[in-house]
Amino acid sequence: MDIMIAGAGTVGYSLAQTLSYKHSVIVIDKDIKKLDKLEEHIDLLTLQGDIENPQIYQNLNLECVDLFIAVTNSDEANLLATLIVEDVVEVKKKIIRLKNDGFLKSHVLEKLSIDYAVFPDITTANKVKALFAFPKANNVKMFHQTKHKLVSIRVQLDAQLLYNVRDFNQENVFIVGIERGKTFFVPETEEPIYKDDLVYLFGDIETIKAISNKLDDKMPSSIRKIAIFGANTLAQKIAKALIDKNLEIKMIEKDINRCKRASEVLHGKVTIINSAYEEQRLFEEEGLKNADMIIAAGHNDEKNIVKCMEAKEYGIQKVVAVNNDKAYYHLMHKMGIVVVRGSKAGAHYAILEKISSNYIVTQRHFCGGRGVLFMRKIYPDSELIGKLIKVAELGNAIVLLLREEKIYHLSTTEQLLKDDIIVAFGELEFKEKIEQWIYTL
Repeated sequence: MDIMIAGAGTVGYSLAQTLSYKHSVIVIDKDIKKLDKLEEHIDLLTLQGDIENPQIYQNLNLECVDLFIAVTNSDEANLLATLIVEDVVEVKKKIIRLKNDGFLKSHVLEKLSIDYAVFPDITTANKVKALFAFPKANNVKMFHQTKHKLVSIRVQLDAQLLYNVRDFNQENVFIVGIERGKTFFVPETEEPIYKDDLVYLFGDIETIKAISNKLDDKMPSSIRKIAIFGANTLAQKIAKALIDKNLEIKMIEKDINRCKRASEVLHGKVTIINSAYEEQRLFEEEGLKNADMIIAAGHNDEKNIVKCMEAKEYGIQKVVAVNNDKAYYHLMHKMGIVVVRGSKAGAHYAILEKISSNYIVTQRHFCGGRGVLFMRKIYPDSELIGKLIKVAELGNAIVLLLREEKIYHLSTTEQLLKDDIIVAFGELEFKEKIEQWIYTL
């Protein structure tokens, strides 16, 4: 594909780095330093200029691009760029990153013929919200094709060797990945499960909840009291997503203006404490030590880690940190912190998944992007109905067949039926093999 990216910041850089491997990529930005950095490390074309200036696109002498992605920090610039570029170049598909969730309720995106809009703060807030239905989970992923979910659970039991994968694989749940130390892998049936492993289970949520009690006896079984460190826009959206769950929420922020803004946005339904929250005495004086869960939602990963570790010292087991820099991802996991992607990382993966997904196949990333999932549903009009399929050599991967909500390991030839769902889990290095197989069944 020919792809044009407006914006060379963190999100634009990471997208260009990933997409340029298989596609022709052009990146436009006003900042020459950002463009120089791109050209030093990535084989692509850059253009210095204002994405809101029609002349910039005219200078490219392009008639058509397959995909236009606007990911600057300005909603207005991103929206205007999608309008201007189409007046100069034929654009087959447009994707945009937005911070203002007010656009979700407007017709602006439809009028501008934008195919997909990413609201990363909302995505992150919803990921945190999903943890409340499943307190022992590190992460919960949902899918529109099935009620089954992908859930990660940290093994926390006082035993060195606990189980093996075969103990849990059944007709409605499969273990599809394990993170051990800094390594992620798709396990064999006889793979042992050890303390501190992060285990990824796919299947029926109630069964996974029962399994979680066998793997973790430390995390709370329910959550009623929450402390959120930070009152930035993301923290406000997290609190807003949780208000309807009848929770006791306290938000701690040292910037008085953010406190005022949060109070307005949350309509006084959250207790907001204005304090220099680096001071550990807050856990005593404000009763934060009694929280069932703390969420460190700042933009500085090091400070988020510190708040989580302080909470652990007071016996709070469920500590959640927003991860803004991928360099801190593994450290957070190693320290027993539940990690949720920050806005920029969330935007990066949401856009990649949308590019690779369509009506037929859905692609998702998990385990910090080291695991990949492909899901294909056999719709009533599919030419695959009645076809015999066989799993090809896909490297280290697990292929499952969902039929009438039951899960089967797909290792032999199988005749496909209407409403069957094929799900393939693999390590990132085998992504292309899995993708080619599932698209060309």
